[in-house]
Formats: sequence, C-alpha cells, structure tokens
Amino acid sequence: MSRAATERDVWLAGAATLAAAAAIGWAVLVPAEPLAESTTPVVAQVKVASAELRVRPSSTLGWRPLARGENVHDADAIFVPPGGEAQLEFSDGTVLILDEHSLVVVEPPRGATRTVTLRQGSMSGTAGKTGLTVETSAGSATLQSGAVAHVELNAQQVEVQVTKGAAKVGAGGQAAEVSAGNRARGEGTQVQALPAFTVKLTTPAANWRQLYRPGAAVQLGWAGAPPPGARLQVARDRLFAFVSRELDASGGRAELPSSSPGVTWWRLVSARGEPISESRRYTLVEDVAPNLLSPQEGEVVNAPAGTLVPFAWTPLPGVSHYRLELSGSKGFEPVQLAQEFTGSTARVRLELNEGSWFWRVRASDDDLGEGQPSAPARFRLIVKAIPEAPELLNPEIEVSPE
Repeated sequence: MSRAATERDVWLAGAATLAAAAAIGWAVLVPAEPLAESTTPVVAQVKVASAELRVRPSSTLGWRPLARGENVHDADAIFVPPGGEAQLEFSDGTVLILDEHSLVVVEPPRGATRTVTLRQGSMSGTAGKTGLTVETSAGSATLQSGAVAHVELNAQQVEVQVTKGAAKVGAGGQAAEVSAGNRARGEGTQVQALPAFTVKLTTPAANWRQLYRPGAAVQLGWAGAPPPGARLQVARDRLFAFVSRELDASGGRAELPSSSPGVTWWRLVSARGEPISESRRYTLVEDVAPNLLSPQEGEVVNAPAGTLVPFAWTPLPGVSHYRLELSGSKGFEPVQLAQEFTGSTARVRLELNEGSWFWRVRASDDDLGEGQPSAPARFRLIVKAIPEAPELLNPEIEVSPE
C-alpha cells in the first residue's frame, strides 16, 4: 500500500466521521439505507468502542459506522476517531487495543499467523494461539503466541515496546529479537535497539476505564528511581503536543482530579523532556443514564404466562452491558427483578402479579462499574387475556325509552 493511498484512507475516514456527525440532524427525516455487508469471513468482534468507529469493508469504497458488539471481517479497514478507543477480540485469541487517530486493516489470511496493518497511529496487541504480525510502512513486529506489545507509527519510524513474551522487529531486511521490558525502532533499512525505560508505570493499569464521577480523583503510581528534575506529564493527546499538567515525579505517586470525561495520557519525562517511562492512557466514560423507550409511561402490557415482553432504551457511548430492574415501588424498594443484558434491547419473561410496575435501566459493565439509573417508567401488567367485546346479535333493533 503506497503512502498516498494510506493518506487518502485517513482523509476519507476523517471526512466520513464529520459527515456522520452532520447527518445526525437528518436521521429522523431521511430513512437510513441498508449498510453493505462484507462478503469475507467474520474474524473478530468490537468489544470496546468509546466513540463511533468507522469501517470500510473490502467490497465497498465508502466508510460506515461500526459500533460495539458488531462483527469485524477479513480485509476490513477500521478507523478510530479523535478522543476514541477500541478493542477488537479475534476468534483465535488475538486482542487489539486501538488508540485514537489509528487506522488498522485486518489482512486476509497469509498463513497461520494473524496479520494486521497499522497505517496510522498506535495500538497494543496480544497475540493469539498462532501469533500476531503487525505491519507498518516503516517495519513490522511479529509477536509470539501470548506476547503483548505496543506498536506506534510516527512518520517513517515504528517503535515496538514488548511488555510480555517476545517479538521480532524487522525493517529493510534486518530483524532483531526484542524481549519483555525492552523496545526497538524500525526505520528505513535498519532496526535499532532502544534503551529500556528506567521507570515503570504501575497504577492504573494500561487502558484502564472507569465511569466519570465529578470531584473524584485518579490515583497515578510508578516504580523506579526518576532522575532529579523528572516530571509527570498529563495530556489529552497521545503525542503530548498539548501538555495540560506537569508535576514533580519524585514521590512515586500523584493524585489527579477527574476534571472531565474523555481519554487522558500520562508519562514521566526527564528534566530535558525525554521520556523515561512508557505512555499510558486511561478513559473516564461519562456517567449518563439511558432514556427509556418501551414500554412507555402508563402503557398497558398484556403478557400471559410464558410471554417474552420487549424492553428498549437508548444506548450509551462506550457502554454495552446494562441492568434492567423492575419493582412495584417507584423508589425501587425492593428491586423485585434484575437482569443483565448486552445491547439496548431485551426480552423478559415477567412472572409477576397483575398491576402497576416500574422499570429502569443502568450501565453495568464489568470494566466500568455501575452507572446511575434512568428515570423510572410505570406500566400496567395484565396477565390474563382481555375479554373480547360482546357481539350484538340484532343490532338493528332499537329500544326507545318510555
């Protein structure tokens, strides 16, 4: 793939993201056309998507939205917009965590090893049972089964940092083995070993996600001996072009107020501004409640024994797991039915008495925690079938009062 083609794909993906945002206002007026289905095999699923991803199947020229829970096919190109993140889980055990501004192509099979091409940005990869190869315009990294590495493409350089197992980094016909805790750079026709970072980030874990709580603080920690004058840098972008905070790094820990939702990057640098640790990001997902769609307030639900009653609510960005709760009390004291669901719809068998019931929904992701509940909605449950209206046998007879 030429550099011009890569730049074209990046531009088209960004333009498609802007166009999608502009089209939201028309969505209620213009019916959506069916999206083209890829004809290649399904190989992965989107497990995390904190923003609307874009995907271009191999059989099409245009980009379309890609949401959490959707399938990924061979030859799909996936773009992560600014401020977003994504996690893809493959059927062979491979896991890819894609950072913002990243463009990745899932290559068709080239043998036993899963292969992806990183055309822009950065990503972390955990190799499945047959290994993982990450190709870039500047070089490649081949991970052994179970190995974990971070791959970052900057201009015509690719940097690979191995955190578990081992990887082979290649460029221009050269190759070098990189073990856990070490890193290397591929550029042009050579592979260069880079000094290991002297400081290890410990808390929170890489790619940590949590619901945003106003006023709450994020605890950052690191191990090692930072040199005199070392600083903790905090930024909203992975390149640290705009550093929002700098703190003294001598204490081994820091507490940052969670000022707003979104992605935050952090690292340690020397007094001269050179990185002495890896860069990590954490994400604070806005804690908002879903809006209830069905059943609506005051609706009558006829559900004879064995009926699956449909429930629906608005999905939340970056959230896929929800808990549906029902109670006979508006204050939900007690909760008399609670079930977990993936997605924003559910079908529930209600083994409840006839009468008025309240329902609500909240986010309930394992990696995010429990979100605030929606406003409750009341519906009337009827278990027995409503009798049909009586039929008049002689409707032509008129009765006149005396």
